[in-house]
Order: sequence, then structure tokens, then C-alpha cells
Amino acid sequence: MKQGMILISRKEYEGMKETIEVLQNPEIMKQILESEKNISRGKLKKLNI
Repeated sequence: MKQGMILISRKEYEGMKETIEVLQNPEIMKQILESEKNISRGKLKKLNI
């Protein structure tokens, strides 16, 4: 089987690495899942920025 290659920008690569780091961090994932639950329950805070 012939091996292929893909070319992506450094910005895309760095973004992918950052995503992997987040997905591998249990504490961050816990916060994300908790936030998603709160959003689905309508528990939102409006920020005046």
C-alpha cells in the first residue's frame, strides 16, 4: 500500500495539537461537560462585555 502525505499550515497544526491536549486533560474535559449540561438546562450567565 502506498503511503500518502498531507500538508497543513502551522496554524492548523498548532490548533490540532491544542485540541488533543484539551481532550487528554480530565479536569478541562470535566469542566466542558459540566458547561454543556448547564447550557442544555438553560443555566446561563449573561456577560456584559
